[in-house]
Amino acid sequence: MRSIPLLLLSGCCMQALGQDVFLIPDSQNDRVWMFSAVDGSLVDDQFITDPGSAGGVDVFDRPMEVLLSAGGTLLITDQFANVVSEFASDGSFIGVFSLGGIEDTSIMNNIRGGHVLTQGTGAGDVLVANSGALNDLVVSQKNIKRLSPADGSEKTDFAFNRYGGIRGPFDVIEYNGEVLVADEVQDKIVRYTLDGKFHERFTSSFEVAQLDFPQQMAVAANGNLLVCAFSSGFILEFDAGGTLVGQYDPGTLELYRGVAELDNGNLLVTTTTGVFEVTRTGIVVETHASGSGFRYITRFSLPVGMQLRSTVDPDAPEVEFPAADQRARDEIMGDELGLVRSSPKGAKQ
Repeated sequence: MRSIPLLLLSGCCMQALGQDVFLIPDSQNDRVWMFSAVDGSLVDDQFITDPGSAGGVDVFDRPMEVLLSAGGTLLITDQFANVVSEFASDGSFIGVFSLGGIEDTSIMNNIRGGHVLTQGTGAGDVLVANSGALNDLVVSQKNIKRLSPADGSEKTDFAFNRYGGIRGPFDVIEYNGEVLVADEVQDKIVRYTLDGKFHERFTSSFEVAQLDFPQQMAVAANGNLLVCAFSSGFILEFDAGGTLVGQYDPGTLELYRGVAELDNGNLLVTTTTGVFEVTRTGIVVETHASGSGFRYITRFSLPVGMQLRSTVDPDAPEVEFPAADQRARDEIMGDELGLVRSSPKGAKQ
């Protein structure tokens, strides 16, 4: 991996960093944290902070995932703000990107993860997993929205809920020249062409019973697909043909939302209690952050020469292993789906 002479300033101490980091939205505290791509250690807990209101839109209401735009900016999907907002590569706020800078819940409502296409005729288009407020028989809901890379305007939907049968899209990713969509309602992962044509099912709970409420998907260094199974409490690994080749569960963790492979070969995961480094043999190596709001994980190559001033106290005590999520199971599921809200806006940690 090519390295960049980047300095992390932390008090009087300076530490050289590699090129890549991971960005993780913290929806409980309305900010984006930065972690090392090498070992998952915390770099900055306030890389992006709450922009407040813009054009009548509460920009951060439940930030979900950072997307890398074709133009080099950062796009962040937000479940309850119902918008995608844009930030410069240094974390400074540019504006609300989607739908010309407005919130329109008739188009996007209760959105989750997303992806920016890198291949095909639609390269640069922004895909957004959209649940919607209506039932799953309404064609304009439960689908994958497509936004123009130029101005965030709405284009023809990438995937419709009646074609391929998606009923609860939570994440979307490119994989081996296709696009995969994780559907939590039917516990399956669906394959589409780069043009949005339904291909076939990649896998489902019929083949793999542990695939219960799939959330973030990520590509491992070996080319396999990593999937968070939120309800069953597993990280699953599939080969390119959709065959299960690994199942990882430290036992002390559950309710997985986000996953990425670290450069050291371990996995960085998020749950409803924090950010953890785990091995494929089921060991929790480190607790890198505690909190209920950590969402999806995005690898980001820092611009050449960029410098960050860390807010992390190098003398702070080690992060303790957090207690399990104490909420009732129904409350957890309803909150995750955006149907109820266990932690009201403003109830910061």
